[in-house]
Amino acid sequence: MQLSERLKRFLIVGSSAAILNFALMIFFVEALSFNTHVLKNIANAISIEVSVFYNFLLSRIWTWGDAPKRQGKGLVVQFISFNLAALTGILARIIIFAALDSFGVFYLINVFCGIGAVAIVDFVLYDKLIFRRVMHNNKPHNDVISNQRS
Repeated sequence: MQLSERLKRFLIVGSSAAILNFALMIFFVEALSFNTHVLKNIANAISIEVSVFYNFLLSRIWTWGDAPKRQGKGLVVQFISFNLAALTGILARIIIFAALDSFGVFYLINVFCGIGAVAIVDFVLYDKLIFRRVMHNNKPHNDVISNQRS
C-alpha cells in the first residue's frame, strides 16, 4: 500500500475515533453531569481509552491490513504494544487537557487540540513499530504470525 493511501486511511480511522471521543465526552459531561474539573478529566481518560481500542481494531483491519495478522498471544502483545505506543499520546493529551482546562478552554476545543497535537507521532509509532510489515526482496509480504513466531 502506498504511503498516501495509508495516511488517508489513518486520517479516516483517526477522525472517526476522534468523533467517538467527542461523543463520549459530550455524553459524560452533558448527559451524566461530569462537569467538575476532576470528573471531566476522568471522562477524558475513559473516552481516550475507548477510542484507542476502536482505533486499534480499525487500524489492524483496514489501515494496516497488509501487515502480518498476529494471532493468539501475538495479538495480545500487539494490542498491548498499540496501547503503550498510544500511551505517549494519551499522556500528552491528558497533560494538554488539564492545562487548557485550567485556563478555561471549552472542553471540546480542548479535546480537538490534544488530538491534533499527537496525530503525527501516533502514525509513525503505529507504522514503524506496531504494524510493521515483513519485507521480502524490498516488498512487503503479508504473513500470518502465529503464537510460535511472536
